[in-house]
Amino acid sequence: MQKQQHPGQIGEHWLSKRRGSDNWCRTWYDANTRQTRRASLGTEDIREAQLALADWVTTNQTLRQEPLDALFLETVLVRYYENHASRLRSAESARHALRKWSDYFAGATVSELTVQRQEQFIHHLEEQGCSKGYIGRILGVGKAALNRARKCGEIGTVPYILTGSKGRECQRILSLEEAAALFNAVDAEHMLMYLLLAFNTLARPEAILELRRSQLDMDNRLIHLNPFGREQTKKRRPTVPITDTLIPWLQTGQADVLVAWRGKPLGSVKKGFRRLRERAGLSADVVPYTVRHTMATELRKRAVPAWEVAGFLGHKTEGVTERYAKFAPDYLSLAIQAIDRYFLELQPLVKRQLTNKDDLRVSCVLEPVEVGGQRIEKIGRGERIRTSGPCLPKAVLYQAELHPD
Repeated sequence: MQKQQHPGQIGEHWLSKRRGSDNWCRTWYDANTRQTRRASLGTEDIREAQLALADWVTTNQTLRQEPLDALFLETVLVRYYENHASRLRSAESARHALRKWSDYFAGATVSELTVQRQEQFIHHLEEQGCSKGYIGRILGVGKAALNRARKCGEIGTVPYILTGSKGRECQRILSLEEAAALFNAVDAEHMLMYLLLAFNTLARPEAILELRRSQLDMDNRLIHLNPFGREQTKKRRPTVPITDTLIPWLQTGQADVLVAWRGKPLGSVKKGFRRLRERAGLSADVVPYTVRHTMATELRKRAVPAWEVAGFLGHKTEGVTERYAKFAPDYLSLAIQAIDRYFLELQPLVKRQLTNKDDLRVSCVLEPVEVGGQRIEKIGRGERIRTSGPCLPKAVLYQAELHPD
């Protein structure tokens, strides 16, 4: 039996129909019996059959130098997602981008990815309201899928893929009032801790969600955003100082995970942040990364040197990434001063107390302490202590339990 070239062949399998049946079948030649074999895919829809065949091949068959005119594009896309992209932090965005390719090029083979078809695809995405930047990312994911197929030896060559336009850079920056609205909209402790860490460390959302208490160096007032044993990636996780605003909050609780819901770590903060944004009355362009962009902008507005801003953001800069630089007394000092000043300006607009915390309870009796003119009197168990500064001395903080409300 001659193999059908439409809708295409994947490796040693192709689609066909039995006589008198409308359902598509996975079809192959059995060398042992010297017969053509079929297995029903249970669908009359050609696209569903193509996806089912691609899924079967992804799981069960190795592809080697397949002809581009006989290989479904959807096979390449499915194999890329299942074998690689699904394990990435960006798996969800990759899945959405691959769906755009799959929807438009349903039934197409790899050889049909001509420049003209790609230009039509871009025009189709523009009509759907996709921004130039988003279109560029969609094209990039498709290109990555094809390049991986070539590296794995599944195909010999890769068609030229348009890169699209990155579009005009537009990063949403929060005003002081908008930042206060986020804090005022908090109704869950894990989201409050997330915001405090995001505003005080400028870390990426995934680094905050993976932060463990073992990454805190309270003696040296440092947070190691990259946990021990984790290899640094191009999205570098730096070691940053702990601000005066943040340090009392890090002394509360015993759970290993700093941002946890019912004692368990969060896989994503997107849904929680979206609800928070909606309660705060902010626009849909405010996303978790907006906090990082906002604070980076604030640091530059407050005359913090560019190399210190780069140090907080994790951008590789000479002097910031030097192995022992983080132990210097003035390590990123201007940056943390600027962050603390920002919170002092923010505090009058926020309903709950974020700075100058005076709602700490002592768990044991301490001797009087005086640091920089700030005096803590000896008090009994369960009594309150009050300070004039935003940060308590370490000797007190190590014994304190925070009550944020």
